[in-house]
Parts: sequence; structure tokens; C-alpha cells
Amino acid sequence: MQQEIFQHKPMLSVDDQVQHLKDKGITFQLVNEEEAKEYLRNNNYYFKLTSYRKNYEKYEDGDNDGKYISLDFGYLKDLAIIDMDLRYMLAQLSFDIEHYTKIELLRLAEDLGEDGYAICEDFINSQTEDQRNRLMNEINRNENSVYCGDLFSRYPENFPLWVFLELIPFGRLVSFYGFCASRFQDKKMKNKYFMLKTCKDIRNAAAHSSCIINDLKADTAQYDTSYEVLHKLARIKSVSKNVREKKMSNARVQQIVTLLYVYEKIVTSKGVQEKAVERLRKFEERMMKNIEYYQDNDMIRTNFDFLKLVIDNWHLNV
Repeated sequence: MQQEIFQHKPMLSVDDQVQHLKDKGITFQLVNEEEAKEYLRNNNYYFKLTSYRKNYEKYEDGDNDGKYISLDFGYLKDLAIIDMDLRYMLAQLSFDIEHYTKIELLRLAEDLGEDGYAICEDFINSQTEDQRNRLMNEINRNENSVYCGDLFSRYPENFPLWVFLELIPFGRLVSFYGFCASRFQDKKMKNKYFMLKTCKDIRNAAAHSSCIINDLKADTAQYDTSYEVLHKLARIKSVSKNVREKKMSNARVQQIVTLLYVYEKIVTSKGVQEKAVERLRKFEERMMKNIEYYQDNDMIRTNFDFLKLVIDNWHLNV
């Protein structure tokens, strides 16, 4: 099998970037070319901004073959801003989920008579050698931390649960939650564990400033959506089964909606919930601010409408 050879592409100047976009059929009506160049110099960079092109179709024949259909630079700019607001909102919600997951584990450990040490030791011993090495590397990174170094130094060999939870990253917390679900033989925890794994993916994307809404095509999800999430979506009367299944077949939408569901289930503080509602309302307002830009793009418009319905029905009670 012949190996594909990738050619090095030259770095484009801002002038070249704008010309390349024009060659691809992208117009500059909402934002003129000089404004676009200024934006690319100071506000966003070409590779990230143009990733949102994946939500647009191209002409397949004729004089415009290979050019984008009805795509203006202003639409790319608008999508980039919406995506930034989405990442900030999801990151904050995921921080709350992480906090209340730790509270749940501590509460369950107390209720079930755990001493706080054996459960951590048993989890570490349950890992493969490779997993255990990665786990210890994650913990050892705290040794010189100005935030967790004192905790690390107090427990050099055996960590109690309340310290262990402060030293591990979110991904390891999710794995530990799954271990506890099996240890406590708790089916509800097991279901929540799989949903937390989905939350972890979108949380990591948001934390690393990865683009989220730059690919809204159907049939990209790798896993089935949780039955609990689908069951609650089915209660939104204005969303048909066909629409529900199609939208949740996109990996990014699936992860966003799952996180919104888990948030409602796991975050118990009324004050924290009210702050989340405020963030969700502001994000929704920004998402729908220029919805007329996407009247000719069913993929973007219908996904935005779907997310709005979920937020309204689950959190804003509109």
C-alpha cells in the first residue's frame, strides 16, 4: 500500500489568506477585506477561523465548482465568537460538575462506612501497570505545586479519599467514579459514569480551546446516547423522534446535551444553579443573535434551534 505523501504548505500572509478565501468563494459583505485582515491579525487566526467552513457545502460542478455556497467572512467570524462563548460556558459548568461529583463520592463513602484510605488503595491496585504509572505521574506533578504541594507532602505514601480527590485530574476522577460505582454496586452511579465520560470529552475540548461547533454534520457520534438523556429529550414535545435522533448523532451536540443533563442531575446548590442559568441565557442570546445569517444553512440553523429548545426546556423553563 503506497503511503500518502503530505506536502509542506507555505505560511500565508494575511493578504494571501484573504485572497485564498476569495478564491474559495467566500464573500466579504458583512466584513470588508481590510476589516477581515485586521481581525485575522489581532483577534483570531486563519486556521481556527476557517475550520467553520466544514459546516458549509461546496458547488460540485459548473463555474463555481469547489467553491463554498453562501458563505461570508462575517458568518465565520460570528461562529467563532459563538464557539468561544460556548467553550467558556461549558468550562464553567464542567467545573461545577467536577466539584459536586467529589461531594457525592465523599458523601457516599461516609454513608457506606469507608475509612477513606482503603478505597483509594484498592483503586490504585485495580489499575494495570501502565495505568498505575500514569496515575502516579499525575499525582506526582502536584509535588511542587503552590496549590496542592502541601497536601502531597503530608501524605507521601497513602492518600485518604479527601486528599486523593484534590490531586487527580478530571479524567481520573471519572475513572475513579466508575470504580466506586462497581464497588458500591450502584446501577445509577454506573449510568452516570458513562455520561461523565461523555462530559469529560467536551470539558477537555473546552479547556483546551478546541473548536466545538465547526462540524455539525450528522452521524459523527462514536457512542449511543444515554437512555436517560434520550428519555428526557423525548419530553420536549416540539422535538420529533427523527429530529432528536439526527441531532444527537452528532458527537459535539451529543456531548453538549449530555453535559447539560448531568449538570441538572448532579449540581444541587440553588445559588450555583442560578448562576448557571444566567450563563446559559447569555450564551443562548449570543447564539441566536444573528440567526438570520444561517437561514440558507439548515445544518447550522437547525442545530442552534435544537440547542435552544434543550436549554429553554431543561434550564430556563421557557
